[in-house]
Amino acid sequence: MSEAFTTSGIIIVSFLLFTYYVQKGFGGMSTPLRQFGMFLLTKAAGPAADLFQEREGSGAKTWMQTGVFWLLLAGVGGFLSAWHNYDATALDSLSNVGWAYDDGSALSYFNEVAMSTAIFAILVGGILVAHTRTTGAKLASEANASMIAMAWTAQVLVGLVLCVLDHWDWLEYGASEAALYGLVSGMLVLSLLVNTLITLGDRGNSPISIPSWFLILALFALLFSRFAVALGETLGWTGTVWVADVMSSGWVPLALMFGVGYHVLSHVTGQPIWSGSLTKASMFLLFVTIPPFFLGESTHADNLAQSVGAILVTLGLMPILAASANMLATIRGNASAVVDSPGATAAAGAAILLPIFAILGYFTGLNVMVGDGSLANVADTVNSSYLYVIGGLFALAALFHSYPLAAGKSLTGSAGGATWMVIAGGLFSTVLFLMGEWSENALVESEVEDMSSISGFALTGAFAFYGVVIGFILAGNSVVKTLLFGNVQASGTGDTSDISTYNLVEGNTSIRALFGRGVGIDTMLIIGESEEDGAIGSSVIEVSSDLHNDEVKEFPVIEEFDKDLVRLTEWLCGRGTTTAQFFAWADVDSSGEIDMFEFANALRVADIADLPPWDIEDLVKMMDINSDGRINLPELDITLMKIRNTLGIEFVPFEEESTDSEEEVEEEVEEEVEEEAESEDAPTEAELKKKEELERVKANASKIDFNVLGTAKSSDKDDLQAIKGVGPFIEEKLNALGIYTYGQISKMTSELEDTVNEAIEFFPGRVKRDEWVAQSKILLDGGDKPGDKATKESDLKKMKKAELVELAESMNLDTSGTKADLIERITKA
Repeated sequence: MSEAFTTSGIIIVSFLLFTYYVQKGFGGMSTPLRQFGMFLLTKAAGPAADLFQEREGSGAKTWMQTGVFWLLLAGVGGFLSAWHNYDATALDSLSNVGWAYDDGSALSYFNEVAMSTAIFAILVGGILVAHTRTTGAKLASEANASMIAMAWTAQVLVGLVLCVLDHWDWLEYGASEAALYGLVSGMLVLSLLVNTLITLGDRGNSPISIPSWFLILALFALLFSRFAVALGETLGWTGTVWVADVMSSGWVPLALMFGVGYHVLSHVTGQPIWSGSLTKASMFLLFVTIPPFFLGESTHADNLAQSVGAILVTLGLMPILAASANMLATIRGNASAVVDSPGATAAAGAAILLPIFAILGYFTGLNVMVGDGSLANVADTVNSSYLYVIGGLFALAALFHSYPLAAGKSLTGSAGGATWMVIAGGLFSTVLFLMGEWSENALVESEVEDMSSISGFALTGAFAFYGVVIGFILAGNSVVKTLLFGNVQASGTGDTSDISTYNLVEGNTSIRALFGRGVGIDTMLIIGESEEDGAIGSSVIEVSSDLHNDEVKEFPVIEEFDKDLVRLTEWLCGRGTTTAQFFAWADVDSSGEIDMFEFANALRVADIADLPPWDIEDLVKMMDINSDGRINLPELDITLMKIRNTLGIEFVPFEEESTDSEEEVEEEVEEEVEEEAESEDAPTEAELKKKEELERVKANASKIDFNVLGTAKSSDKDDLQAIKGVGPFIEEKLNALGIYTYGQISKMTSELEDTVNEAIEFFPGRVKRDEWVAQSKILLDGGDKPGDKATKESDLKKMKKAELVELAESMNLDTSGTKADLIERITKA
C-alpha cells in the first residue's frame, strides 16, 4: 500500500501548487498561457466547436440538459432494480427483445453510472452559472463547454458499451483499455478546467468565490484521478487506483454539491453564508479526508494503511457536518424564501438529510473497507440511496434555480411537486430498503432460509421509490417547459445579492464593476475603512468571495484602459472623426450594432491593430454593457468618451458643422485624393498620393478572375459613375484594375465582390452594400441611372453627404458647403 501514501503525498503537493497559482497567477506567462488556452478551446477542436453557440449561458444549459437525460435513465433503471429485488421474474416476458435479469449486478452498475453522470453533469452546469455570475463574464468559450458536455455523454455511453461487449466476450476490456479510457476522460476534464480558469481570470482583482473554488478544485481532483487511474492500471499500482476512486467518487460529487448548495441558498435567501470559518472547514477538510461513501475493500493494505484510512474516514464526516450546518444556518434569516423556491427547498432538504446518510455510510463503509463485508449489502443500499436522494436533490436545486438563470427564462412546470416527491419517496424507500437488508442479515445469521416474511420491505420500498422516479420525470418536464414556454427574464444584475456589506477603500471603481462582482442595490457600502495590512489576503485560499462571504473587501486601483482602445480613441480624435461616424463606417451590414467580426475588420483597416478573435472578444466585453455580444453606438460612445476624458485626449474637429453627423469616414479620404492641383508646374502631395494608390490598385489586377468577368478595353468604357457608390476616383481605380463596363461588374460573384472591394482599397463591404452588381444589370437593361432616381428632395435627404458630393460632381455642380446646400443645388438643377 506504499503507492497509496506516495500518491497521497503527490496529491497534497499538487493541490497546494494549484491553489497558489490560481490565486497568484503566472506573472508574465499569464497572457501567453491564456492565448494558448483560447486557441485550444476555439481552434483545436476544428469545426466541431462551430456546431455550438457562443451565447451566454449556453454551455451551462447543455451540461444540465445532458444531465437530465441521464437522470431520467437512472430513475427508470432504479425503479426496475427496486422492483426486481422484490420479484426477479417481473419482466421475464421481455426476454424475446433481449431482456435478461440475473443477480441484478449489471443493472446496479448501470444505475450507478447513469446517476453519477447525471449528478456530475447537472451540478457542473449549475455551478458554471454561479462561476460566471461571480466573475461577471460569460465562459471563455461557451461553445467548447457545450461540446465537452456532449462529448462527456458520448464517452460514458462508449464505456457502457465496452462493458457489455466485454461481458459477452466480444472483446477484452482490460487494464490497458481502462487506462486509455481514463486518459480520454481526463482530456475532456482538462478542457473544461482550462475554460473555467480562463473565465476566472476575467474577474479582475476581486477574490475568488466559493462556488468557483469548489468547481475548479473538483475538476482538478477529477483530472488527477483520471490520470492516476490510467497510471495505476498500467503499472498495477492497486493503492493508486484506490486513492483515485476515492477522489472521483467521494471528493468530486461532494465538492460540486457544496458549491451548488452554497450558491443557491445564499442567493435565494439574500443572506451571506452564515460562517466563513465553516465554509473554509468544509472546503479544506473535504480534500484531505476520505468521504464515507463508496468505500472499497483495502484488504491488500497493511495494518498501518488501514488504520490511517479509518482515521481519515472518521475525519471525513467533519466537512459534511460543517457544510450542512452552514447551509442550514444560512436559511434561518429568510426561511420563507426557501419554501417558496423549489430549488432552495431541494438544497435545504439535501443539507438536512446529508449528515444522516454520511453517518450510515460511515459505519457500513468501514465494515467493507476493513474486509469484514457482513454489511456489504447495507453499504450498497446506503451508497445507492445517497446518489438518488442527496445527489438527486442537489441536482434538482441546480435545475430549478440555475437553469432558469442560464436560459434567461422563468421556471415553469411542477418543480415544487418534483422536489417534494423526491424528498418523500427517497426518504421512505431508503428506510424500507435498509430495514429489509438488516432483516435479511439477521435471518441469515439465524440460519433461516425462508425470506418470504421480509418481502414486504422490498415491495413497499419499490412503491415508495416510485416517488423518486416521478420526481425526476417532473423535473425533466419542468426543464423542457422552462426552455420552450418560460417567460423571458431580464438580467437580475444589481437587483438581489447575498453580500451584506462591501468595503471600499482608496482608489476608484464603477457601479457596473460592483454589480458584476455580486453587489446588489441593498448591499451596504462602507467607504474609507480598512483593516491592518497583515489581516487581509494572508490565507492560501482566499475564500472571502463576491457572493459568499459575510463581508467582502475590495481595494480598487486606478483604472487602466486597454491600449488598443486608447489607440482607437487617439486615432479618431486626431482625424476629427466622431464616434457616430466611425460606427456608421464599421457597421458594414447597417444592423445598428457592430459584431466582433466588424470591429476586428475596422481596427485592421484603420491600421490600429490586427488582433486574434479571443482578444477582439475581450475588447467587446469591455464595452458590451448589455452583454449581448455586440456593440451598439451608446456602448461605444460611453467607452471611448471615458478614455478620452480620463486621459485628456484632445479632439481636433475636422469640420464644424452640426448637420454633418451622417458623414462617413470615407468622405475624408476621397476629399484628400480628389483635390485638384493648384499648380501645373509640379505635382502636389495629393496627386502623388493618388498616383501611388492607383499603382497599388493596378498591381492587384492579377487577383481578379477575368475568366468570369470578361475583358474590356478603355474604348469600351461605360460611365461607371452612374452606379451609386462609384465616384470619379473609384472609377479610376476600377479602370486601373481592368474593369470598364457594366457587363463586367454585373458578372461579379459574391467572392469576386469581396476581391474587387479589397483590390481597390475600398471600405469593407461597400461593393455588396451598394449592390453594384444589381445596379449594373439595371443599367445594362437600359434602366435609369440610380443617381437619376434620387432627384426628389425626400430621396436626397436619405443619402449620405459623400454620395451627394459624388452626385453633384456628376452633374457638374459645386460640391462645397453643407449637406443641406448640396441638396438645394441638386434639387434646383
